[in-house]
Amino acid sequence: MLKSFRINKRLLVLLLCLCALNISAQKKRKKAKLQDFSITYKTGLKKSGTQVFIKEVISDTRCPEDVECIWAGEAQVLVSVYKNGKWMDENVLTFSAKNQDENKAWLAETLAIPLEKIKSLMLVPRPKSGVKTPVKSYAIRVDIE
Repeated sequence: MLKSFRINKRLLVLLLCLCALNISAQKKRKKAKLQDFSITYKTGLKKSGTQVFIKEVISDTRCPEDVECIWAGEAQVLVSVYKNGKWMDENVLTFSAKNQDENKAWLAETLAIPLEKIKSLMLVPRPKSGVKTPVKSYAIRVDIE
């Protein structure tokens, strides 16, 4: 009887150790926290095999940062979507005050990001009067909550 109790006690300790190791391993497998990112001509967030890149800046009539304007203007950017390295789609994003929610919804759906996590999308840099912005310097800045 005493020998049986010792074996059961050892078995219980072994099971508790295995459970503790399993719980510890599960805690380490937490999902990586989504952070702010930029979409450019060369780089984009790779999320579940999907990537988005700037293909072309179609127009940028936003008010230059060193000028006071009566109209804020807008910018249009053609973006390409790739899935597992293959071209899938293109979309024109219009950057203006009235299109912010539409842009967020499109990006959330395309990259499978919860819509409520996307705080803002903005095209940078802002134009400067008398200075032509090099096309390759544009980026779409995505701020995440």
